This record gives sequence, C-alpha cells and structure tokens, in this order.
Amino acid sequence: MKRKAILAFALCLALTGCGTKQDAVYVQSVERLASMGGIAPGDRFLGLVVSEHTAEITRDTEKTIQELMVKEGDDVKKGQALFSYDTEELQLSLDKKNLEAAQLQSTIDSSQEKITTLERERQSVTGTARLQYTVEIQSAQVDMKEAELKLKTKQDEVKKAEELLNNSTVTSPITGRVQKINENATTDDSGKPAAYIVIQQSGSYRVKGVLGELQRGSLKEGDRVKMTPRTGGDGSWTGKVTLVDYENPTQGSSTDQYMGVSSDEMTSASKYPFYVALDSTDGLLLGQHLYIELDTGDAPSGVGISGAFLCYNEDGSAYVWAEKNGKLEKRAVTLGDYNPETDVQQITDGLSYDDYIAYPDADLCKPGAPTTHDQPVADTDSDVEGGMEGGMEGGMEDMGGMEGGMIDEGMADSGMDSGVDSGVDIGEEPGLDGAEEPVTETLEGGGA
Repeated sequence: MKRKAILAFALCLALTGCGTKQDAVYVQSVERLASMGGIAPGDRFLGLVVSEHTAEITRDTEKTIQELMVKEGDDVKKGQALFSYDTEELQLSLDKKNLEAAQLQSTIDSSQEKITTLERERQSVTGTARLQYTVEIQSAQVDMKEAELKLKTKQDEVKKAEELLNNSTVTSPITGRVQKINENATTDDSGKPAAYIVIQQSGSYRVKGVLGELQRGSLKEGDRVKMTPRTGGDGSWTGKVTLVDYENPTQGSSTDQYMGVSSDEMTSASKYPFYVALDSTDGLLLGQHLYIELDTGDAPSGVGISGAFLCYNEDGSAYVWAEKNGKLEKRAVTLGDYNPETDVQQITDGLSYDDYIAYPDADLCKPGAPTTHDQPVADTDSDVEGGMEGGMEGGMEDMGGMEGGMIDEGMADSGMDSGVDSGVDIGEEPGLDGAEEPVTETLEGGGA
C-alpha cells in the first residue's frame, strides 16, 4: 500500500510535467521510478560484521582504576588482563578491616573474662547482691554476643577485600574484540549501571545493516541478500534476513558512526536495524564493513514500473514513451509479471534502468518531441489543473493521507532515496538469533 501511494505521487509529478505549455516533454528516470517506496536492483546498504555474543564488564565505582590495559578495537583472549584497580587503596582497605576485626575480637575476649570473674564472685554472695551480679553477667553476655555478630560480618568483609587484592586485575571472560570502553558514564540511558568494557565474541558472526525511512517495509524476514566488502577485495557472502527491528529505530547511535554514517544522515530520519544470518562466515572478520543488497536470483526478471506508464496498440502489444538522444520515441516493450497490489508491471525486454520515460499524454507525447529532465512548473491557466483536481482527487484520498505522510517521510527531499547506494549509502549491533536479541553477558568487574 505504501509503495502504491509513492507511485501515485510520482504519477502526480508526471501529470504536472506533461500538462504544461512547455514544448519539451518531461521524462523521468526508470531507476528512480522503480525504487520509489522500495528497493531497486543494485541498491546497497551498509553492513557490519558483528558477534552473536557480547560480554559487558562493569567496574566497581567505589574503587580507583590503576591501569587500563586495552583500547577499543583490540583483540583479546579469554583470561587476558583488561584493567586493574589501585592496589594501594585495596591494601589500606584490607588493613583497616583487619584492625576493626581485631578490635572486635578484643571486645569479645574482654567480655568473656568479665563474665568469668562475675560468675566466680557471685558464688560468694547471697540475696540482693547475688541478683546484682546476675544482671551484670547477663549484660556482659549481650555485649559479647553483639560483638561476635559484628566480628562475623567484619570477617566476611576481610575475605572479600583479600579476594579483591589478590584479583585486582580484571580479565576477559571471552575471546573477542573490545567494542567499547566507557570511561565516563556510570549509568546507561535507563539508569542501570553502564558497562565499563564491552567485548564482542569472535567466531560466531552475523551482519547488521540499516534500513532508511524511505525503505521501510521493503525488507522482510526471510529475504535473501548478498554481501561484498566495502573496501574492495575479493569475496562475497550470502545470507537471510532474520529480523528487521522496527521497534528500536536509531538516530545517531555509536554503531551508526562506526558504520560510517554521516552526521547529517544520522539526524535526518530514523533508521531501522536489520540482521542477516550468514550461510558461511569463511573469510569474514569481526568489525568488517560490507555492502548489502538483495539477492535477486529468485526475483522477477526485468524492470518494474507503474502500469500507468504503459500504452497499448490495437493488437494488444505494449509500448512506452521513452527518451532517445533527447527526443521522444514510441518504444515497444515485452511484458512480464504484473502485481495488482502495487501496480508494478515487469518489463522483460525493451527497457532498462538507465532509460527515461514520460507519462503518456495524447497531446504532448509524439515521436520526435523534445524531452527534458527538469520538471516544468505547472501553468495555472492550463486545463490540467481541472484535470488534476477531478482526476486525481479520488486517488489522492485513497492514498491515505499522502500529504501528511509522504512529505513528512522525506519525499520532498531532492535525494528521494537517501540511504540507497545508487545515490547515497546508508548505514546501524550485535546480531540476533532469529528474532531474539544478541546474548549479552554482564560481569562485575571485581576481578577475574
């Protein structure tokens, strides 16, 4: 439905161009018409090789980091040192706790001696004096019991302090690559403790891509895609889209920046991450940048355009008004499959994505008529104004709020296909198992 609305909008532009008093006939790019509201063959998206498993190591904010031993982008092995706490502070803390434990033990010993003395002296008295000794003994026993409980708690603290001192160096729980080091923030956007170091596991890869606002709905789970290196070189990979995450759009995330999305692109519109399960990971590296495009092996052959641009001869054969050397020609085309839901007709022969075609207008479209790629300004005195109001009114109403929806989504932007590589590449974490979130292991940075 959204694609049909966009095609109808393009039709409005075509009608406006053809209905002027200009001598030249306005022609439009077949590639652009084919990509409106969807993805045309050859469109590419930015992709990033990510891990299916991520380990998040938190730090103890009450302790001072003495040394950070890794940096973002470093490859680390399981058990490799990441950072260490200040051992001088840890030693002082342990000494203090040991002293407090010794004081409590001394209190217990003194209370025990006092109880023994009072019990011995109580044996030699009677009456009220004996009762007074009993009260003093009970009070000393309460003091001793309280000190014993405090000592037990303090001994636990001493044990933990010793463990921290002995394990003041925090190590990596997995083999992978350091994705992020957060040296400043202590909490994330939701107020939870922020991970100090994030590590992506090596070996289990998937590819993450980003879908632009204008391509929303063009990819779906199960679509086959192919991937090639962004920086050149050999190799190609195939896979299947496992999730298009419309629930968590991104705008200017750190992953966007890492994938190479410009600041203008990041702030212009929402972007939706999608994830690809790879058929093979041979030759891929964690963090490698890729181009992603639809695998059209099973797609309908030919060029897909709106059926409104087609004309028919009396014998039923089809043709379009196409540009050739700056002039209009009546070009025969061979028809393929037709999709009534999107009004897209496949042209299997006679037309390519490099061609330019005009909307058929009986008054203007003549063989040899001059063409222009610049959309003319509609003449307000033209009969087309009435035709537009009468002929397109119903169609625009059926488009479900074209004015409020499409312009907001960026149709007014001259780029139209912002985020598609034929004009501009777009780019947005960790992979997902099917539709599940990536496995994230959160660890306390209290030692290895």
